[in-house]
Amino acid sequence: METSILDLPNELIEMIIFYIIGQPWKDDVHDFLSVTSTCRDFRRFTQDERYWRIMALRRDPTCEQSSDTIKWSDYCKEIFHQRTIPSDQLREHISRYNDNYFCTIEKVSIWPSKIRVHIDERGDYSLGTIQDPAQSIIALVDTNFSTFNRPIGIRTNHSRFSITDERSEYVGYLDFPYNISLNAIGKNLIFQYGISGYTNTILFHIDRTFIRKYNLVPLFKKFKKVPRQPILLRTKSV
Repeated sequence: METSILDLPNELIEMIIFYIIGQPWKDDVHDFLSVTSTCRDFRRFTQDERYWRIMALRRDPTCEQSSDTIKWSDYCKEIFHQRTIPSDQLREHISRYNDNYFCTIEKVSIWPSKIRVHIDERGDYSLGTIQDPAQSIIALVDTNFSTFNRPIGIRTNHSRFSITDERSEYVGYLDFPYNISLNAIGKNLIFQYGISGYTNTILFHIDRTFIRKYNLVPLFKKFKKVPRQPILLRTKSV
């Protein structure tokens, strides 16, 4: 006697889907969408946020947002589209106050709606406590912008640290609510640690080569309706 998978109890079908999304994370979203697109009855599973939550948290265990404030399906898609630039591929990777106080950028992740900067800030307490990392900024500037000017940029709206010691070290990441667009071509994206005195660090120069190298076009196409970004080119001296 032949039977259809649709004749199986929902509980068993759910077990199959949980097995599918439990496979290696690089393929889980693709496999989940492939299975749920096979017929109309299966498409309803794509509306179940439980599956998306599992796949989202696997990619970003630091996510602290609940289903009350975000659709896990949307967040999972954002993670899927993010690009990571390691430290050795950044234009510069140190924002320095002096030889004893300096912030090393370990990597930068480009998301559709934010820039995540992973940092390791060190200080020896010779000048007191380390400046608050929450005062750090990113900014989009012209290529001739001074290393020591303080741009009016974007401050972090979320951060998380594995080490928090204002006397010696901060290790973690800073999230900045900003999305790169085609309007940024020809500009530098810079990072400056703390509130004052640290050098500007050129993370990368945005041109068509950079966009192709990191395959950023899908981010532009997918999220081109993100609200207009603030103007980041006004400056003031430290």
